[in-house]
Amino acid sequence: MSSLFRAEWLRIRRRWDVWIIVLGIPVLALLAYATSAHSGGNFSVQVSGDVPPDLQQQIAAETAAQLALSALPFQFPHSIVTMVQGSMLWLVLGSAFLSASLLGNEFTWGTIRNVVLIRPDRLRYLSTRLLTLGGLLLLTFVVVAVMGALAPVVFRVDPGDPSALSDPSVLGRIGDPFQPIGPISLGGALMVAGSMLAVAVAGMALTGFAALKLRSAATAMLAAGIYAIGEGIVAALMMSRLPENLRFIPQMALTVRITSLIQDAQVAAGLAAPGGGPTSSVGWISLPPAIGAAILGAWVVGLFGLWFVVLRRADINE
Repeated sequence: MSSLFRAEWLRIRRRWDVWIIVLGIPVLALLAYATSAHSGGNFSVQVSGDVPPDLQQQIAAETAAQLALSALPFQFPHSIVTMVQGSMLWLVLGSAFLSASLLGNEFTWGTIRNVVLIRPDRLRYLSTRLLTLGGLLLLTFVVVAVMGALAPVVFRVDPGDPSALSDPSVLGRIGDPFQPIGPISLGGALMVAGSMLAVAVAGMALTGFAALKLRSAATAMLAAGIYAIGEGIVAALMMSRLPENLRFIPQMALTVRITSLIQDAQVAAGLAAPGGGPTSSVGWISLPPAIGAAILGAWVVGLFGLWFVVLRRADINE
């Protein structure tokens, strides 16, 4: 296996698309974080004219609470979630592109074609490719998460008066009643960030399977996107039409599980209240978070397993 990994490194180190994704995603995440931090630190309220004293006190209390609230996403460890969330779309697209590009197009001109034609150890080769893709995704994610942990040192946002967040009467006027307001623990931040990494892994597994099956990176990206959107639409229709005791069936779908995984992680970390967000849709019957995570894990493991089934059965006529 070591020789296969060395060959893989020699092959991918000259690919600009790999380095653009691995280095570009952290840069984009940092820019998004810096922009949001600058906006969050500039919160202010302007009042003109004569204002009664009691109203001045109310405005001052709401302003203090709003300032403390806007600063929360940029305080450690919440900053980790903010940084990863800013790069989540790019992580998903980047992992999907890498798996499609490093698997699909190479049936035409790359090393997979040669492996399928002449090498009996094609499954070992695919294992190396899978571990390489996973390593690139994990490296990018870790860099983004570490940047999120260090960002509060560089981008300082005035925390205001944290005690202003303890008055529920004020928070009820400025906040979302379904979103609890307060700091989160390091474990909670890592849990939410990990759920976002799971989304990128699922995207890589789905797109990689399509790439191996269709033997084209562009077609694989298109097919995976159509499947994810179509599955979400069908699942939503089924949840609103099935009898109540069968509404858990559509929630076993991949895209629904991804959505609920992030929501469950946010609830567990204290970033969201139960019953809010996508899980409040018509026909939704909540599954226990552990069961939901196990369903998503089965999807990912199954899709990766199909990689090996497709490549083992692959045939190229010369």
